[in-house]
Amino acid sequence: MAEISVARPDGFQALAARWQDFSRWWFCELRKVLPPRWVSWAADDAVPRLLISRDRDIASCRLSCVDGPVEGRFPLHRFGPAVLNAWLADNGRSRDQVMVGPVVGRDLFFLRDLSVPKAALPALPRILEQEVLRRTPFQLSDIWQAAVPAADATGEIVSLCHWIIRKDRAETALAEFGLTANEVDFLAAADANGDVAPVIAFRVVSQENPPWAGRLIKLLAAGGLVALLLGLVALEWCQASVATSIEASLLEVREGAQGDRGGSNQAGRLLALKADAGILEAWDELSRILPDNTFLTETRFVNGQVTISGFSADAAHLVRIIDHSPMFFGSALAAAITPDPTEQKDRFRISFKVQGGRSLRPSANPRSPVS
Repeated sequence: MAEISVARPDGFQALAARWQDFSRWWFCELRKVLPPRWVSWAADDAVPRLLISRDRDIASCRLSCVDGPVEGRFPLHRFGPAVLNAWLADNGRSRDQVMVGPVVGRDLFFLRDLSVPKAALPALPRILEQEVLRRTPFQLSDIWQAAVPAADATGEIVSLCHWIIRKDRAETALAEFGLTANEVDFLAAADANGDVAPVIAFRVVSQENPPWAGRLIKLLAAGGLVALLLGLVALEWCQASVATSIEASLLEVREGAQGDRGGSNQAGRLLALKADAGILEAWDELSRILPDNTFLTETRFVNGQVTISGFSADAAHLVRIIDHSPMFFGSALAAAITPDPTEQKDRFRISFKVQGGRSLRPSANPRSPVS
């Protein structure tokens, strides 16, 4: 067994290796928690594998699918790409949708055992090339090679089986099935336990992000979009309900005002309220008469009495300004004027009354800060 020691990879390679380990663990745990029926549905797009083996004068085909294997047997002397494509079409598949690999005798391979640190796996192709050049009599242009991890490979050191086959031997074995190297995707052989598995891949299908994971991500994205649309529809329905309720209330008030002919005329009361000054009119008047260097921090309306507090650069003249308004009267300082070092202005508190102040009603929150 050859022992291989390499330098630690740089930071990017180490980060990539950790990310790959995490993604494998995440997908493995996700498979465990999902119902088996869901996993089978999600894996429906996985690329099936077709193994072609020789049984005397018969070419035996075994196609591994999600719903179970499909087998076919053909005379060896008639087998070839045309027969293979026709059989796949009969089973609802095309050649591009499967991974095809003939089973080659184990005695045609040159096998070596390797032990590689897990951190060095990203550099495995370069390691195998150096192993071939330094420890075997082969040239890289004359062989096909690959390394397969052992089934019990755990820990920081990974045990690998290095499979090497000469191209002329492999092409001779492929010719028995009427195939060439360009018409297959991998070479398979029996391992130490007698199980047939791919050992050298010509076309690699990445399993880091398997098809079922992509389907699951698309399903979650579609679910999120549906939830967003339902939320927008619910919001629009709530807003429409509120608008309908307000319109119904206004209609009820209008009909009551038009239909009341007695002494307690609601329309008359509405006109009387409109004639008196209200809180909104008081706000509007304050906004009009107060100078630009003045701002309010508190406004209190109680039974026609208004109290305002805030800061102003000319607080001493605010009482006179308020008294000159036709809407207000009786203005007076409710507290002494004090300078504020933070605002660089005078702090004031003034109270006054509003003409027609009986129409003013205390608000739910009598304090209305304004800045």
